This record gives sequence, C-alpha cells and structure tokens, in this order.
Amino acid sequence: MCKNFTYLLLYICLSFSSAQALDYVQSKQADSLIQASIVKVYDNPSESIELGLKIFEDANNSVKTRTKALMLVSLAYTSKRDYQKALEYTVKAEEFSKELDDKVLQIEILFKTGILYQQLKIFDKSIEFLEKTEQMALLYPDRELVGKYLANSYTVKGFIYKDNLNCDIALEFFDKGIKEYKKLKNVAVNTNLSIAYYNRGNCYTLLADYDMAINSFNKSITYANMEEANSLIAFAQKGLAEVYTDQGRYEDSIVLLNEALEKSQNVGDIILNSSIYNGLFENYLAINNWEKYEEYYNLYSKTQLDIKSSERKSVDDSISKIEDVQSEELTHIKSKFKNQLTWLGAIFLVIIFFSFFIIKNSKSDIITLKKEIKKLQEQE
Repeated sequence: MCKNFTYLLLYICLSFSSAQALDYVQSKQADSLIQASIVKVYDNPSESIELGLKIFEDANNSVKTRTKALMLVSLAYTSKRDYQKALEYTVKAEEFSKELDDKVLQIEILFKTGILYQQLKIFDKSIEFLEKTEQMALLYPDRELVGKYLANSYTVKGFIYKDNLNCDIALEFFDKGIKEYKKLKNVAVNTNLSIAYYNRGNCYTLLADYDMAINSFNKSITYANMEEANSLIAFAQKGLAEVYTDQGRYEDSIVLLNEALEKSQNVGDIILNSSIYNGLFENYLAINNWEKYEEYYNLYSKTQLDIKSSERKSVDDSISKIEDVQSEELTHIKSKFKNQLTWLGAIFLVIIFFSFFIIKNSKSDIITLKKEIKKLQEQE
C-alpha cells in the first residue's frame, strides 16, 4: 500500500512538472511569435491583433506572455491609428503586469503610455511618462535589456519637439536616440532606426538643409529595406520626394512618389496615401499635367474625407467614454453624499434623544428638589 502510494505521489509530481514544462515551452513559443509579429506589425496590423488576442486568451500561457500579447495588440492598433483601442489594451496590460515583479515590463508600459499621449497630442503628459521611462531605464543595471526604451524615449521626444516646430532641439533627441539604438547588440532596431532617420530627414527639410535631409531619408530607406517594411519604405520615399519637389526636381519626385504608392497599396494607411496623393497632384500641377493633377487631387480629397470621418468617430467615442466616467463619478458622489446624510441624520437623532433624556432627568431632579424644600419649610 505504501509502495503504491509512493508511486502515485511520484507520478503526480512528474505530471505536474511536465505540465509546467509544457506551459513554459508554450509561453516561450508564444513570446517568439509576438517578437516576430512586432517586426511586421506595420505591414499587417490585423494579423498582429488576431495573434495577440489568441495568445492572451490562452490561459496556459504565463502572465508575462499574456501581458506582452496585450502590448502587441496595442501596438497594432497604434499602427492603424486607433489610439483609443491602443490605450484600452495598454491599460489592460498594466493591470496584468501588477502581478509581476518585472521592472523591464514596467518600463515598457511607461514608455507605451508616454507614446500614446504623444499620439493624442497631450505633450506635457507624454514628456512626463517619457522622463519616468528614462529615469527607470538609466537606473536599471543591465542597459542592454532596457536600452531600446531609452532610445525610443529620446526619439519620441524628438517627435514632440518636431511637432512643435522646434527642429533644433528635435534633432538633438533624434541623434541621441539613433546613438542609443546603435549601441544595442541583441535587439532588432532596424525599424526604429528607419523611423528615427525619417523624422530626422523631415527636420532637415524644414530647415532647408537638403543634403542632410537626403542623407537621412536614404538611411531610412536602407534600414526599412532590411526588414522589408513597406510602409516605412514608402514614408521615407515620400519624404525624399518632398526634397526633390523643393529643389524643383518634379519628374524625379513623381517617379519616387509612384514607387511609394506601390509600396503602400497593402498597408491600408490613409494618412500615408493622402500625403502621397498630395505630393503627386502638386508635382503634376508644377509640370502642367492637368489630367494627372485632377486624378490625384480627387484621390487626395477622398482620403481627406475618410480621415475626417475617422477623426469624428474617434472624438465621438472619446466623448462617450468621458460621459460614462462622469456618470460613474456622479453616481459615486451621490452614494457618498447619501451615506453621509444618513450618518448625520443618525447622529442628529442620537443628540435629540440624549438632549430629551437630559432635560427629562433635569425636570425630575427639579421636582424632587422642590419637594425637599417644601418639606423643610413645613418642618419649620
């Protein structure tokens, strides 16, 4: 009997260990899928969303892996410019990460929060979270593990200053970001370098430093080609075409914009398509090709309507969420006020009761005292 029990206990332990090992292997496989999908997220965000949700919904994956899956979904929605959805999944990821003692993941989520604020153009909050990201990253002992977040934070600060037309400061942060990316040895950074060089090129275009702009856009294209990231290639080609337009090289610009348009066909980014159409109709106008001008102007106008419709929907969703939050807060305030009123009423009743009790006792004492006085008077 004892021997059989020992065998049974050993079998249970081995089964448990095997189950843990299987869960570990499954989580590692899921982590690899997430990492691979991040590289391709700009080209096929819908596929990344589907993969992320599938991994998250599988309870056999570790909490850490499921949190990463939510971050992938958030990144995919960001690439689709659905920032409300992106924020929703980041908040969910933050809740999951509370179960973990993982500084690296916390740094990642801080950075993600900062970048979402930047995309929503709430720049002061964005810088606040980016600086928290940098503080934690600089204190972390293994720079290789958190260096990408430090580099990303510098680059996003560059975006913010560029959007506020302060390209001199923006270029400092882009250069700091690029320098940090190039320090990383075990992290895929080609996509990030492409984005940083593209925005660096835009700043040099605004400053009319065309040689540096061309250099930056060509580097952006080179790094994007390494990852076959069509959307990033198209963005950099569009940026380079703008330089050619400024230089009066209209034919060269048209050739490059048509290449960019071909690259962007399967991306589904209406902002990118709109800017390419804009560049094409402006260049065709410059060379007096009225037929092509009208064709691309009409396409540009259509995408502008689509963008405004999408923005209105986003604003309506935001207002609806704000109203829901305010309604919940009002209900909470009413409930709190009602409870306070109930307690005040109870205290008031207790005070009245004790006052009545004290007055009654005082009257009784007075009557007793009067009787005593009367007896004394009669005895005299």
